[in-house]
Amino acid sequence: MAAGMTRQEQETIISFNAAEDTAELYTADPVYIRKLDKLVKSNPEQFKPGRVETYQGEIVAKRYTFPKRFLSIRSKDVKRELTEEQRKELAERLKKAR
Repeated sequence: MAAGMTRQEQETIISFNAAEDTAELYTADPVYIRKLDKLVKSNPEQFKPGRVETYQGEIVAKRYTFPKRFLSIRSKDVKRELTEEQRKELAERLKKAR
């Protein structure tokens, strides 16, 4: 996906308006394409695929729609401080997941 595109060309744009309850996300970033494709698969009632753009037979960008209530903007970075016990627990959980 997005082969031959520079990192600057791999943009993501979210748009919505005050009159509608949905937002539209356009992305040419392969990371976001994979993330949104997973959301479409796991939650098809909320996340809808849209137009797919291709170049030389390869997918380079996709559009998605979803409820705009899913969007949020943070006012600051939230950095989690973990205890040693919490780190060990997370590491164990990760091992089991793999």
